[in-house]
Amino acid sequence: MKKFFKFLCGAASMAAVGFGAYCVYKNVIAKKDDEDFDDFEDCFEDEETSDAEENREYVSINITEEANDFAEEAEEAVEELAEAVEDTADEIADAVEELVEEVTE
Repeated sequence: MKKFFKFLCGAASMAAVGFGAYCVYKNVIAKKDDEDFDDFEDCFEDEETSDAEENREYVSINITEEANDFAEEAEEAVEELAEAVEDTADEIADAVEELVEEVTE
């Protein structure tokens, strides 16, 4: 048991040392590399992209009477479906009650 405990403590300490080294690398060494490329960010932007964004045209959305009719039909279908589900649920509840009565008798 002592050997296992020593092994467990050693593994935990090695993991802590590795994690500490990773944090130092990430926060100190890797930051220096990122700072070198900050000067070149503007070189990669395309002038064509910014011109295209300035000249963008927008299209208006026209809701027609057909769309309104379709929405009304969809609402009616949803109401009918809700009624059918409610009726089916009532039928299932009745059937379950009958089965419970038969089993208790």
